[in-house]
Amino acid sequence: MTSLTDEKGDECVPLKDADRSRITKEYGGRRRPLNIVAVTDGATDIRRRMRDIFGFPVTLILDWYHLCKKVRGYMSMISRNRDEKSAHLGFLIHHLWRGDTAEVLKYLKSEIIPKNKKRLTDLITYIEKHRHEIINYELRKSVGKTTGSGRVEKACDQVVGFRQKKKGMSWGKVGSRALATLKIAELNVRWDALWKIADRSEAANNCLC
Repeated sequence: MTSLTDEKGDECVPLKDADRSRITKEYGGRRRPLNIVAVTDGATDIRRRMRDIFGFPVTLILDWYHLCKKVRGYMSMISRNRDEKSAHLGFLIHHLWRGDTAEVLKYLKSEIIPKNKKRLTDLITYIEKHRHEIINYELRKSVGKTTGSGRVEKACDQVVGFRQKKKGMSWGKVGSRALATLKIAELNVRWDALWKIADRSEAANNCLC
């Protein structure tokens, strides 16, 4: 899904409007309310985009792999040695996997002698900020539902990363968006259809001349 852009690379139709139109097309005929859940990392921009698209708060789940990476990173700076880090992580990951943020916060505030007090405070703040997005991942996984946003990140790599983030590359807005749009068409098996549309458009312009 991409926004429509002009020859300067500026949006003709905002991405949020294009997304909203596609969602309405796919699900607008449903009689029952559509339950929307987004599994995402902690980025504020993603939350803003969700509000822009749907116009109301969306249920958010903090990506499990992002959460683990964040906690491991903080504990590397907080723990005084490798053994303490291993013990702390064992407890924290165990309880986070079950969504038990109360037990995690209690442990962080009372059971850790930090090497870096500021980083411990930062981790506590992070857990408190996202505690309503940290769920029982064990239960969610047991019923066959995803606990991470890996599919989306993989798609981003396919569209942008593999082609545009190689060593020494530098892209402008127009070129980056144009190449991403073409890659999306290829991945969606719309490559031939895209050029047929372009050919018809060119033919129509020639007729007008």
